Order: sequence, then C-alpha cells, then structure tokens
Amino acid sequence: MRVLNAYAGIGGNRHLWPDEWKVTALEIDPRVAAEYARRYPNDTVLVVDAHEYLLAHAHEFDAVWSSPPCPTHSKLAKVVASRYGRELNPDPRLWDEVNHLRALGVPFVVENVHTYYAPLVEPDVVTDRHYYWTNNPPPMLTRVHVIPLSPKTVAGEYAESYGLPPIPAGVVGDARKAMRNAVVPQEGLELAMAAFGVHA
Repeated sequence: MRVLNAYAGIGGNRHLWPDEWKVTALEIDPRVAAEYARRYPNDTVLVVDAHEYLLAHAHEFDAVWSSPPCPTHSKLAKVVASRYGRELNPDPRLWDEVNHLRALGVPFVVENVHTYYAPLVEPDVVTDRHYYWTNNPPPMLTRVHVIPLSPKTVAGEYAESYGLPPIPAGVVGDARKAMRNAVVPQEGLELAMAAFGVHA
C-alpha cells in the first residue's frame, strides 16, 4: 500500500505502521527530515512544501495521513496573541486539506490540535490532545497518557512517554518542538489501520 505521510516530523504517527507499507514522507525542515530518514530508512523522504505536494499528488497514493502545522489553531496561540496584542489568523491549509481529501475519496487521516475556536469541520475523533478527521474512524481508541509538556519537561522523557526513541542531541534545531509536533504512535497506528481499511 502506497501511503503519503504529510508534515511527517520525526514520524510519531508512523512509528508503529507495518513495514510493508510503502511510505512517502514529506517534511520541509531538512534536519527533521534527516532524523525521520534515519529512523525509517525504507521510507522515501522528500524535503518539500507538504501542502502543495498533497494537493497535487494525493490522488497518486492509496492512503494519506496529514498533520498540518498547528500553532495558529492552538489554544496557546490565543493566549500569546492576547498577551502581545497580535491578530489571530488560523492557517486555512488545515481546512483546505480536510475538504480536499474528503472530496478526493482517498482513505485519509488529518490530525491537529484542539482549536481555540469552533472547528470549521467537525472532527471525527477527539482525544486528550488531538482532533482527527478521517474517512473511517475506529469505534474506539486505546487510551494513551503522555507526560505534560512544560518548560521543565526534558525532551527525552517526553519522547519516552510517547513510546518513541529520544531525539539525539544536536540533530534537529529544537527537540522540544519536534516532540511537541509528534503524534502518539498508538493513535497513529489505530487511526491509520481503521481509515486505510487494514485489519490486524
């Protein structure tokens, strides 16, 4: 099965996927892309704009996972904007991709944070940390707890609580940011298996 993994980061969502899937990962940060490639050497990794690639090529894949950037949608964005008098402008690419993939009809999962505003498209699955939009939500998910991320949280401990190997020192610009953008691997597995029509 050919799977597009957009905004791949360090591959938290992909960590437990079956080895036989042919995964093409999209990541715009070259250092993060290199760390993904080190973790998943059999995947094809492209350093490209994931949004543009997804809109142009999603139809070429059997299934799509997308985790568009979350900072403009998060509740933290509202706090920061209020503190510094900034205007709130949620990035429309999230909604563009949900609507595009629904219309395309390809099996898909789109992931993002809980938004500070009412979602423009109702999520199909809501967990402690994420909203998910998908063509086929699982009837239930294994409940996973991760330690909270705070200024004192060590990135390696955060990775361990996800069930991910730690990010080696110096390989990415900001290990905490790379972890903050990660999807819990168990959720990534269960959502993908349901959406992509795969039975364990």
